[in-house]
Parts: sequence; C-alpha cells; structure tokens
Amino acid sequence: MARRDWDTVDQLLDGLETSGWHGGNQVIGPAFAIAINDRFAVGHSPTDVARFVTETRARFPGAESVPTVKMEGLARTALGEVGLIDSLSPETALQMQIMFLGKLLQDRDPNEAQLEEFIADVEQTAAEHM
Repeated sequence: MARRDWDTVDQLLDGLETSGWHGGNQVIGPAFAIAINDRFAVGHSPTDVARFVTETRARFPGAESVPTVKMEGLARTALGEVGLIDSLSPETALQMQIMFLGKLLQDRDPNEAQLEEFIADVEQTAAEHM
C-alpha cells in the first residue's frame, strides 16, 4: 500500500479476507498508528478528526457501511483517547485501519527515503509487539 502497488494490495487483502483477517493487524495496526500520529499534531481537535473521517469516507465507497462515529472513535483512540471503541470488532477495526492507511499514505505522498523510513518504523514497531 505504501508503494501504491494496488495489484499486490488487492492480492494481500484477498488473502487476509480468506483467512478471516487472521494476522492482518500485526502490520496494519502499527502502520495505521504511526501514520495517523504523523498526520495529526499534538493540539488536534475532535473536529479535525471528524473532517479526516469525512474525507476518508468520501474517498473509499466501502467506508459507507461503517458508522462514522466508530471511524472517528478508532482514529481518536489511535491518537490517545480511551474508551471509544470498546464494542468494535477486530475485523471491523482492521478494515477501517486499511481505509485510513490508504488515505494517510495518499495524502502524505512520501518520497522513496520517507517511504523506507516509514516501512522501517512499521517493521520495528510490529516486531516489538509480536
């Protein structure tokens, strides 16, 4: 996804869906957390997050099936708030993280050096939590 190789992304997502999304959060979760924390400054507001969710929903038609409040809750939880996603299933959270990550990476449009740094950060974070 970070390299915009959409054919590979589609193949990997199909594999995750076939496996019931097993193991998908081990890499997607850290990538989402790093990317969203890079996107939002320390002084962000819930309105900033709501605007981001609205933009994400507009870009990904599949996002329409997920309630806006749950998407906002997941984003705000990744930014440090607690108690917002207690009833969110892991599968739904992973699907939302993938949508968010797609938007975050498209918006950031990293050059090769930034992309390599991002991937290294994700790999390190994932390894620390395995």
